[in-house]
Amino acid sequence: MQQVFKQELIRAAFEGMQMAERSFSALTSNSVHFNCAPEYLMTVNIAEKLGKTAPNHLTWLEYKLRHARSDIRTGEGDPKPVLNRARCDILMCWAYSKEPRAAFEIKRDVQSLSKIKRDVERILYLMGEGCDGNTLQFGAVMFNTMAESLHGKKVIRDRVAQFHDQLADWRDGFDDKKHRLNIIAGEIKKRRAGDHWAPLALVAERVR
Repeated sequence: MQQVFKQELIRAAFEGMQMAERSFSALTSNSVHFNCAPEYLMTVNIAEKLGKTAPNHLTWLEYKLRHARSDIRTGEGDPKPVLNRARCDILMCWAYSKEPRAAFEIKRDVQSLSKIKRDVERILYLMGEGCDGNTLQFGAVMFNTMAESLHGKKVIRDRVAQFHDQLADWRDGFDDKKHRLNIIAGEIKKRRAGDHWAPLALVAERVR
């Protein structure tokens, strides 16, 4: 089966956010600002789009795990990801091996990266020392940011620039040489309710 690259999964997650916006707009007759949409609506739509984009993966919602790796194979039955109290909003595993590949956290209406710092730290923990022998290739905090202003496009552009500045400061604070952190911003969209929004991803991946 054809390989699905990280960029395709991030793009699919952005499309999942767009699906959530369309669903929310239809449910509210285009009259309610998107910052009122429930977070679970985004999570479910993103998971659905990820699953359709990568049929060679298993897509798990609210998956509990301690170590992002597979149980030791004993030859009895299929290997299964280890379960524990820690969890991520969406976990994608290879369908054949059941080994985790990517972890996603979902957040709504982020106007400062401080809102997602703990989510980023959780993903770095899953990919780092807290998960001996883990198989995660990357993790991402998928989030949107919104502005109700008539000048919403400019507000969001300025905010995304601030996100990049904040992330530059974070890189020094995290002191993590094994992982790379980047922000990917999608297209700014105007809604019939009068607000603007844009999908974003803060992606953590291994430094090869």
